[in-house]
Amino acid sequence: MRLQWTSVVRALALLFYFVSLSNALTTEGSTIEEPETIDLLTDAKDMRQAMSGWGTNENTLINILTHRTYNNRLKITQLYRETYSKSLWEDIKSETSNHFRTTLKGLVLPEARFLAEEMRNAMSGWGTNEDTLLLCLMLTVNDYDTVQGLKDYYKAIYNTDLEDEIKGETDSPFKDFLVEVLDRPKFNESAEVDNEAVEADFSDIKEFLAAKEVKDIVYLVTSRSLKHLAILQEKYYQSEGSELYQALESITDHHMKDGFVSLMSVATDFTRYCAYELHNAMDGDGTEEGVLTRIITTRADKDLADIKEMYFEMFNKKLSQQIKDDTSGDYRKTLLSLVN
Repeated sequence: MRLQWTSVVRALALLFYFVSLSNALTTEGSTIEEPETIDLLTDAKDMRQAMSGWGTNENTLINILTHRTYNNRLKITQLYRETYSKSLWEDIKSETSNHFRTTLKGLVLPEARFLAEEMRNAMSGWGTNEDTLLLCLMLTVNDYDTVQGLKDYYKAIYNTDLEDEIKGETDSPFKDFLVEVLDRPKFNESAEVDNEAVEADFSDIKEFLAAKEVKDIVYLVTSRSLKHLAILQEKYYQSEGSELYQALESITDHHMKDGFVSLMSVATDFTRYCAYELHNAMDGDGTEEGVLTRIITTRADKDLADIKEMYFEMFNKKLSQQIKDDTSGDYRKTLLSLVN
């Protein structure tokens, strides 16, 4: 049985590898800077050498993986398997530990698989880490293809539906919120928003708020495009003189409150949302390394440069300096290299 699903995972990984080459290109907001000349097969061989024999050359792993684009990192993992008949991730897992290991995992696996495993870990053992589930879904809320891949990987690896796992590990109405976000349709965020539909939603949400009909609000906000939600929030502010998320906070608590606020924040300004989450992960006593790892590894090829700028604008401190203050060792080196 294990061989059966392992082969499925490998086939799925190959599928996402080729899909990623066309759909997950590194964007202008990336912090990844590649050398002018690279040889990916040499990279694969250097990484193998770094993990051969006694000890591990962590600097080689860091220097290669933090200076190759998402597509090229996936090519390296493929070349590694073709050359050595071994999984690059499995070798890294056996040679590294703790948060450093998880960060490298986020760099060598397809994003969808990485987040699927993060969500599984959040629901394994005693208790559930609802914050992790929420963050993973917010990071992909406007990436329909990655969400579908996340669900496919989860099914292939764990032989169960992610939706069913969420239902079994969380309670309503937060459970309903997570499932509805997971199952959002694919929206065209560049399309014009129907102003009449916004007016109708504004009227409905005021009624739902007055009656504290949380489930009705869940279904409304999770079935609208982010652009629509942003305009709805502006409409609410102009009419009521207060923020919609504040009204939602007043009728909910704990995880459901976090869910509403997160979705409203993402709809208004995704970059600001990520900057705030990074700050919150390092504010006060202790550090939430999982938050740092998930945001930085998944956004480095996309918009981490913009998030860095927003972080400084909001908190008057460089993101790199805050990371330096709150982390250590090879984990710190890897994050700082990604943040650049």
